[in-house]
Amino acid sequence: MSSGPLAWYRFASLDEASEALAEAVAVRLQTLLAAQGRALLAVPGGTTPARFLAALGQRDLPWDRVTLMPTDERFVAPDDVASNERMIRAHFAPLADKRASFISFHGHGSDIEAAAAVLCTRLAELPPLDLLVSGMGPDGHVASLFPGAEAGFDAVLDSGIVIARPPGMPPRLSLSPERLIGAGWASLLVSGGVKEAVLKATEGRRSPLPVDLLIGRAQGLDVYWAKE
Repeated sequence: MSSGPLAWYRFASLDEASEALAEAVAVRLQTLLAAQGRALLAVPGGTTPARFLAALGQRDLPWDRVTLMPTDERFVAPDDVASNERMIRAHFAPLADKRASFISFHGHGSDIEAAAAVLCTRLAELPPLDLLVSGMGPDGHVASLFPGAEAGFDAVLDSGIVIARPPGMPPRLSLSPERLIGAGWASLLVSGGVKEAVLKATEGRRSPLPVDLLIGRAQGLDVYWAKE
């Protein structure tokens, strides 16, 4: 599979990588807003992106013209400690101050299939992602796209959203492979030697991992890697 360049940006600490990524995203947002007036940005949940989100939120940008969405979300209450939206809102000041828009994966009923259908309809009204910031697990998962058939994620409607049912964990709603791959610019924020090895082992894999979807993008992928 042909792909664009995989660009590595290496840092000693996650704080340094997060600050550098925030600056890169801010510069791209400025360019996008000047060219098209609005921008759509997808960001990850979990604990790793907290510093990045805080740093990005400190940038002086017209946040009222930027819309954020999570790359994925656990199907839990929005105020649950496991909710990605809860984490994003807590660390990204423009959302806490209601200066930016947010596409929530919550509030679409208690049935996950129905919620996915509503979100697919909403995404169908939107352009492709302008910017994607993703995390990655040590197993090579991105968003809530997990390796192996046991993850059981199924495409819904136009595949804008998939439902993931990882064993032993709450079900999740995730942006589909098509949505992730189709972003104008994409980046990974990762740390540690294990994740570095996963990203470098593409040629030796017996079967592809979800992260290979991003590595194989024709548009390229920027990796912001921290030693620790």
